[in-house]
Amino acid sequence: MNDHTEHTKSLLERLSELYPDSSRSTLRQWISKGRVQLDGRVVTRADTPVLPGQKIERGEKVATQPEGLQIVFADKDLVVIDKPYGLLSVALDEDTTISAHSILKEHLNPSRVYVVHRLDKDTSGLLIFALNPRALEHLKEQLKTHSVQRTYYAVVEGSPSSDEGTWDSYLTEGKDLVVRTTRDPSKGQRAITHYSVEGRGPRRSLLRISLETGRKNQIRAHCQAAQCCVVGDKKYGAEDRFAPRLCLHATRLEFIHPRTGETLCFDSPMPGAFKNVLHQK
Repeated sequence: MNDHTEHTKSLLERLSELYPDSSRSTLRQWISKGRVQLDGRVVTRADTPVLPGQKIERGEKVATQPEGLQIVFADKDLVVIDKPYGLLSVALDEDTTISAHSILKEHLNPSRVYVVHRLDKDTSGLLIFALNPRALEHLKEQLKTHSVQRTYYAVVEGSPSSDEGTWDSYLTEGKDLVVRTTRDPSKGQRAITHYSVEGRGPRRSLLRISLETGRKNQIRAHCQAAQCCVVGDKKYGAEDRFAPRLCLHATRLEFIHPRTGETLCFDSPMPGAFKNVLHQK
């Protein structure tokens, strides 16, 4: 079913008019699980404004949820999940170690599941997997050309020197598997991270971070180099030993669908624990 709107209202209000027999709770679930498109673009916020002339469409129902992670969007080409912290994206030995990849492979059997990109084990948030080689190639190319928009929230110790800015350096991984910054192009891969301070607490700051490149441990290494380590990141020098978790969350993904050419945008809310950590004295 689709609709061309006449007055500006929230997406939830518009869906309530289109589906009067469905509860608002059900409609919110449709939105949060990526079943609703606005002008061909998936939206996952119920308060998204719908302007005059915009078209609302309801897509296919997302498959039943596997235990251990949430599927945000799924079709025959790709899957977007919301990965919890503490779960590997991919394991070296998936016969013995549980990962997001292994959970999806079992859940989507007999579908093939291809790794597009990764999140660190203790980083939570949005992650894409491809379901066929063509989709994989297309999505990998988008990553290579930096056309996938990836946004994160991070609670850091202290604060950067400026309220917003860009960290631009080269990253190199040592034998101890720790990634470090260098100014020497011959010794590493270029990494570019944009940030803005979104909030401040007594001892910590909340950063909204976007990646121009996607190197291993890029955000964590850049935060360490800026002397504002991600809270809970013992590997990269965080001093707070009592943090409940690594305070890094992939909150937004925006990319082009490999088959339809539509722009897909997904949001995952910042974990509530981050606010508690930010304001803790």
